[in-house]
Parts: sequence; C-alpha cells; structure tokens
Amino acid sequence: MAHSLKSVRHLLKDKPTLKILELEISAQKALLAEVRRLLPDDLAEHCLAARLRERQLILHTDSPVWATRLRFFATNLVSLLQPDYSTVTEIRIKPLIKRSEPAVPAHPPRHSDVGAAIVADSALDTAHPVLREALERLSRTLRRKR
Repeated sequence: MAHSLKSVRHLLKDKPTLKILELEISAQKALLAEVRRLLPDDLAEHCLAARLRERQLILHTDSPVWATRLRFFATNLVSLLQPDYSTVTEIRIKPLIKRSEPAVPAHPPRHSDVGAAIVADSALDTAHPVLREALERLSRTLRRKR
C-alpha cells in the first residue's frame, strides 16, 4: 500500500485548527511589524512579540530595562495605533526573561559560633524531646563546619 507524502504546508491547510493557528501567527507577525514601524528604532529592535487580547495590546521585550522604556512610550503608541487598531485602549508590556541555571554561590556559607550557640540555647529551652534533639545535632554540626 503506497502512502503519498504531503508537505507540512499542505497538512496545515488540511486541518482547520492548524489553519487557524497559522492565521493567528500571521496576524501577530503583521501586528508586530506595525508596532515596530511606529516605535523609535532603539525600542523597535527590543520588541519581540505582539498580540491582541480584547482591547489590550500585549508587547514582549527582551529585557526588563527595555520593558520599562517601552512603558514610557505606551501612551504615544496607543495614539499612533488608532487609525488601524481603534479597539486598542491599553498596552501591557512584559519582559521575556531567559531562564538560566541557578547561580552557584562564590563562597560556601559560613557557620558562626554565635549561630551555633543560639541553636544550642534554643535546644535547652525546647520542651519537645524530638525537636530538642534535632536542635542539639544542628548545633554540633554548626560548630564542626566553621
């Protein structure tokens, strides 16, 4: 049995849900292009995505700094968008923050005799035997790791 190969573009056109997504992506790209055209050059290059949600335009930037700068321009942008996007009354700006590996501390945490003494005193004042024993162990451990 022979199966015909179909291109991805052909498959996108065959499936209504995928076609809707393709249209939405095209609309977002056009909106982003229009927003970038209206922004000053320095802001435009840091505006990464744009989408409409009801009367709100949501813009994504590449950093919190550029998000703040864009917020100052947002009122002007609403006015500039009015001829083509008259329903937009509000602009929200969100930075796209890259997730990175958690930072490893440069120096391991240091334990102090004062901290160990506080924990030991807390153990003496604790009536619950299991908690008292745990605090005593912690106090001994803190003293060893100086």
